[in-house]
Amino acid sequence: MTLDQAIIANDALPQAERKSNVQLADEFGTSETSVRRHRRALKRRASEPERDEFFQIPVDAITSRGASIRTEDGSWQKITYSPAKVALAEAAGYDDLLLAIEDFDATTCSDYTSAVAMVFAGSDYQIGKAGESGGGTKDTVERVLASAHRFAQRARDMMPQTIVVTDCGDITENMFNVPGHQLSTNDLDLADQIRTARRLQLEVLKILSPLAPEVYYVSVPSNHGQVRTGPKEAVGGVENDFGVEISYQLEDICVNAKSAALQNVQFIRPDKYRETAVLEVAGTTLAFNHGHRASGGQNGQSKWWCEQDHGRQPGWNADILVVAHYHNLRVEQSGDGRWIIHLSASEPSSDYFARSHGASAKRGVTCFTVCDGVWSDLEIL
Repeated sequence: MTLDQAIIANDALPQAERKSNVQLADEFGTSETSVRRHRRALKRRASEPERDEFFQIPVDAITSRGASIRTEDGSWQKITYSPAKVALAEAAGYDDLLLAIEDFDATTCSDYTSAVAMVFAGSDYQIGKAGESGGGTKDTVERVLASAHRFAQRARDMMPQTIVVTDCGDITENMFNVPGHQLSTNDLDLADQIRTARRLQLEVLKILSPLAPEVYYVSVPSNHGQVRTGPKEAVGGVENDFGVEISYQLEDICVNAKSAALQNVQFIRPDKYRETAVLEVAGTTLAFNHGHRASGGQNGQSKWWCEQDHGRQPGWNADILVVAHYHNLRVEQSGDGRWIIHLSASEPSSDYFARSHGASAKRGVTCFTVCDGVWSDLEIL
């Protein structure tokens, strides 16, 4: 009998005959905390979304009903539903995350020798993207984890006060960014993209969270993360974003984790109705934005930031603006001592862009260090 089966059988007994969590833990040679986590997981599985009996679509995702599909008794049934809500319902389980941290018990780092912040600026993973010369999802996951391990070694050598992990957008490929194209080239459905991206980011946090006293996870909305019902058909506000939702799910699991290192992670997102997240670390104000709103492409980012500055929008007074979207590393000065760092991408490749423009860029996670408003140690890992 497994621990889950024992918990279910135990809870079915009369109250006076039930074993305590401590007794169950002793019986299975584990901890009381582990028993409580298994019990929470069982409750979550029991509360999975209610599905329509006929269509097997989560009831909450159904937007209307009609009559179109003929059943055995001769009647017809029809529904319309939100694919985005279905994807979130399918990917909303926490079992994979609970299993991932089951035996992870790293403590919080208390020592540092350098009062700097090291930034692991992940962006444009586009989990689910495939059919490229750089491979598909498996290759992307391996690339990101390799980058995290290289960054971890750098952090062990430097012993920083702060580590910042980012999702600067496009963490999933989505299904509706390029009409027709993604439906044939993706190697994961949308729900699997969300689940894989979430699991990957948890692994990154497990690798990096024990290495500094202060750890932040920053997430911003993006075009590939945007919840859509069809090609370029966005629904809801800018915060209606799969990457932002993944950050909320990660925060929930970190709060309840056994590991003090995961509990120590602080989560940063833009204010409601905004797309720029702001974080002040090591005497440096950092602004994070995906970068897809600027007119004029990558060359238009400096002008966009100048206009944000004049309008006193979030991040207007930052020392460094960190943007993604264009899949190549670029560093430019913007004003007196203010910088824009354009991030590299970890997705497999963009062969369609290379075919039309003749350009390609190095894949990997852009990493750098900040202190007193200045960046250093910039490298694609």
